[in-house]
Amino acid sequence: MRDPMTSSHRPRSKTTSPVQSEVAAAEVLAWVSDCIQGGLCFVCNGLLIFENSHFAELVEATELRADGIEHRLRKSLLDEAILWNRRPLGAKKLSGYRLKDRQGHPLHYECRFNVVPYRGERGVLMVLEDVTERTLLAQEAAQAACFQSVLARIGTLAVSDEPAQALMNEAVRLTAEALGVDLCKILIARESDDHLAVVAGVGIEEEFIGKLTIEGGTHSQAGFAIRERLPVVVRDLREETRFTPSKLLTEHGGIAGMCVPMLVEDKVYGVMTAHSKQVRDFTEKEQAFLCTVANTVATVLERKRRADAQIDLYHRLFMSAQDGIMLTDTDGRILEWNPALERMTGWAREEALGQRPSILKSGKHSPEFYERLWHAIRSGKPFVDRFVNRRKDGTEFLVWESVSPVKDRDEITQYYLAILTDLSEREQMLEALRHTEQVKLVGQLAGGILHEIRNPLIGLGSLATHLAEQEQLPQAARDRCRLIAREAARIDELLETHLGQLRPRPFDLRPCDLPSLIDDTLTLLRPNLHNQQINVKKAIAPDLPQVEASRAHIQQACLNIIMNAIDAMPNGGDLTITARPDTKRGPGLLLTFSDTGKGIPPEDLQRIFEPFFTNGKAKGVGLGLTITHDIIERHGGQLAIESPTGSGAVVEVWLPVKQEVCHDVAPVAG
Repeated sequence: MRDPMTSSHRPRSKTTSPVQSEVAAAEVLAWVSDCIQGGLCFVCNGLLIFENSHFAELVEATELRADGIEHRLRKSLLDEAILWNRRPLGAKKLSGYRLKDRQGHPLHYECRFNVVPYRGERGVLMVLEDVTERTLLAQEAAQAACFQSVLARIGTLAVSDEPAQALMNEAVRLTAEALGVDLCKILIARESDDHLAVVAGVGIEEEFIGKLTIEGGTHSQAGFAIRERLPVVVRDLREETRFTPSKLLTEHGGIAGMCVPMLVEDKVYGVMTAHSKQVRDFTEKEQAFLCTVANTVATVLERKRRADAQIDLYHRLFMSAQDGIMLTDTDGRILEWNPALERMTGWAREEALGQRPSILKSGKHSPEFYERLWHAIRSGKPFVDRFVNRRKDGTEFLVWESVSPVKDRDEITQYYLAILTDLSEREQMLEALRHTEQVKLVGQLAGGILHEIRNPLIGLGSLATHLAEQEQLPQAARDRCRLIAREAARIDELLETHLGQLRPRPFDLRPCDLPSLIDDTLTLLRPNLHNQQINVKKAIAPDLPQVEASRAHIQQACLNIIMNAIDAMPNGGDLTITARPDTKRGPGLLLTFSDTGKGIPPEDLQRIFEPFFTNGKAKGVGLGLTITHDIIERHGGQLAIESPTGSGAVVEVWLPVKQEVCHDVAPVAG
């Protein structure tokens, strides 16, 4: 970090208090800037006044490319800040930057420019942030939505009476747009030889479609895909050695691409290809999307060829899709329910048929949300959004859902088709990442505060020691000074201990007997429980195996949970503690703490583990459950909190045990 003051501007005597104030302000600014996520930089009249270390790390990690010439990102930002310095006070703007790191990986930065006052003039404060992960997730979600819309459109055509040629033309057009490729075509195998007929395409001359054939032997990419019955992906055809690019592809400038077999049951119907005119890598999701489109088109063509297979068409589509697919009539009665939806929801097909999609309602969406859905599909438009649904067992799951009307040739809606992509795992990963960053921030803030407290404390202790050695002072005053020095030293040792705890280190795991730990915890809290008139009930299974744990940390977690239960029952109540083996998540023990307090509102449950969230408590800073959650997860366990309406709160703590010592034991009342 650059010092905002040069040596010539430093104070030379203790009487220059304004300069000392500036130095103190600069020190505070430097400390605060390192506690803030994102890089900070301040520019005034073309001069760099201040930047923190994180800003330097971000700008030096990459180089900005423009018109084939490399420019340092710092220079680009400073030039933009100088131009923005002419704006009036309070002016703001947000700029985005698409970059690459030194290994060629994509980066996405955002910089906020703010015109602020500075010593009677104006300066520009820049806040630079790496938003690569957020941007890539947004792009991934947008791509998933785009793929969903394409599949929904193809599915709509599949159950309509549209001609096969119209279906193939639409499939290659939508696929080319979704994948961002220059060439996309469908090749159907001829029965007489191994040649492939070009039946639909985008990016090639129209006169070739329906007339041109290409060789399908294994020396071509298409023939190779047919023989292997697997997708064949090429980053640069000019360097390919497994086969020779077709003349059609070479003449149209194809360089990178995918070729996937169009499978119908065990039969290869043809191939579907997507190529770009530049070197490119294709992701597994893009390959899976092209495979899904190819298999869907192949299935439709097979159905069109067999007049008596119309009913079986959408059944095959639903059965082979990895996403959940539901078909309803115009009144909302479920007509079809694929296996992926069975796995996703827990409802068997036989149970779902004849019911309405409301069996998945979680209560998390307003009536206006469903009004928008029905308004869209009844007007003939698809509806795509995130849904919080409920499984048969009552648990919730997040999906990306596309609902589209299925029309006949007279444009009359006959069915509604819904495609559901489960997003629960992705959301859990994001939530875990957010929680980890929150805990990290709390530790950084706490460490900074403790460190700053120690500095003046050491000074006070030294001054007290000095005064205690002054013989001209009365003995009583010298004794008090010695007491002050000893207390300052004791507090310094305590702060050092806490700073040591904040430094990441592994737990000292040893065999721990949970029943005795619970008894010790209740003994510590016995006065609180007695004063609050709380009756404790225990149901501990006999012969529970020991867990590998840090006893002190697990006891701290139990103390936090029980103290929260005590706070929730100011007028008394019952606290029930159970412990039993539980193998649903693997060999382990399940501790349950149930109280009869006021409970937790649903909107607060979603934030219960956030730092500084206190749920309306009069005491505490809201870190107890954050720390408890971190302790349990670092032990490889899981912490869950539920609050049934009118039934208080239930906290479940699951801890793993070694498989050889885990066995089923029934709980008994204690």
